[in-house]
Amino acid sequence: MNTRAAIHSFPVSPTPVKAPKSPKLKVLVPTPSVSAMPSPAQFAAVTDLIKAVFNVPAVSVTLHGAPCEAEGGAYRSFLEIPLSDGGEVIGALRVLDTELREFTDRDCMLLEGFARLVVEQVVLWSEASRDMLTNAMTRRAFMDTLRKTFAARQRTGSKNALAIFDLDHFKSINDTWGHTAGDAVLHTVARLVMRELRTEDCFGRLGGEEFGVILANADGEDAAEVSERIRRAIELAVIPGYEDIRISASFGVADLTDLTVSADAWVTTADAQLYRAKDEGRNSVCVATETSAAPLLN
Repeated sequence: MNTRAAIHSFPVSPTPVKAPKSPKLKVLVPTPSVSAMPSPAQFAAVTDLIKAVFNVPAVSVTLHGAPCEAEGGAYRSFLEIPLSDGGEVIGALRVLDTELREFTDRDCMLLEGFARLVVEQVVLWSEASRDMLTNAMTRRAFMDTLRKTFAARQRTGSKNALAIFDLDHFKSINDTWGHTAGDAVLHTVARLVMRELRTEDCFGRLGGEEFGVILANADGEDAAEVSERIRRAIELAVIPGYEDIRISASFGVADLTDLTVSADAWVTTADAQLYRAKDEGRNSVCVATETSAAPLLN
């Protein structure tokens, strides 16, 4: 399943290490990540076992280039095995040691076995965290990511924005055309949304015809622009097999700022703007301002 990617030993540079300037030094720096992926706790049991088997101080699991679990410090040796699912490389598994050591073929075989366990855990997490119809994140997974995003903002001051939207008069589509048509609408909308988002953004189905988007490294203005693109795409959407159906969506956008007192308050602010968009005629994007968010502080 896996092929050996790297077996390295590096001499340690004099401490303290300010930056990884020398290719002979491997420095791992924790990087905040709130992407849609399993949390470090998902792999705690297997990584603890790997540490014991290899007698190493650190194990790193990386998915799609973003570390799920990162260990800070400088290491002199590491062994890396790619994580592959169905022939596609989805990340890497590493064991790291502060001592110089030579990894053997047996070590590679052992780590390949552990890599299969990690991939199985990723697959199980994905199946439990993805909505079957739309392939968006489930509400539970999305809200978990949103809470992590809020917590990361407290530590790093990163920019993030939230957009919540739902489809206008969706019940009438189900009543008129049937639930199969409704499913086709939801599937089409999800596909259009994903086309507008980046890999670092998160997209979830919050329930029924309501969806949420967390935009990374973005403020309210950025989120409003993305939401407007999505709104236009939905307005112009052609539903396969149901070409006569016309749909639209209403959006509420809220920036994550120093005034946002909690993850729940962030959602409430975006939700309030969604209802404002509906009250003002639907098929529009409404963005929270500091004035509109202020009452939530009381």
